[in-house]
Amino acid sequence: MSSPLEILDHATTVLRRGEALTLDAVAREAGLTKPGVVHHFSTKETLVTSVVAHIVDRWEAELTSQAPDATTPVEKLRAYVDYAVTGEFDYSDLALMIDPRIRDRLAELWVARLDPWFGDRIDGTPAQRASLRAARLLADGAWFNSALNISTVRADETAIVCRIAQGLIDQGSEQ
Repeated sequence: MSSPLEILDHATTVLRRGEALTLDAVAREAGLTKPGVVHHFSTKETLVTSVVAHIVDRWEAELTSQAPDATTPVEKLRAYVDYAVTGEFDYSDLALMIDPRIRDRLAELWVARLDPWFGDRIDGTPAQRASLRAARLLADGAWFNSALNISTVRADETAIVCRIAQGLIDQGSEQ
């Protein structure tokens, strides 16, 4: 029998292929029966919420691995920008938008866990905060397009885009 973590990995694989996340699809991918999945995730809503939490776990692990010494909001925002601009993402990274009925709850989960990395807790003048938000929005757009497999930045531009975003953080964090 598969563990809940293994089932979540299988669910993420279903999403990576661009398939609908259903209990049946996850059961097929995991080599289980639908009741075998339901044993761990009693409803599709529970499964979807758990999948989003699983993906957030991965993001947090990647961010922490990339910047293990990041403690300040500026350091964490820098790590997020680097990760979002240079990382590789797929359809599974869009799981927070998968179910319109619970999208607000999924977004709340996403923000609650990842907010420390988004730079929202940095004070300053409106111009400083706007620079930080611009860096964040640039990063958000980068990972979102990557997850959708929309080519927006050429390989020879990635480092430059990252430097531009980091420059925005520099402008926003200057006191």
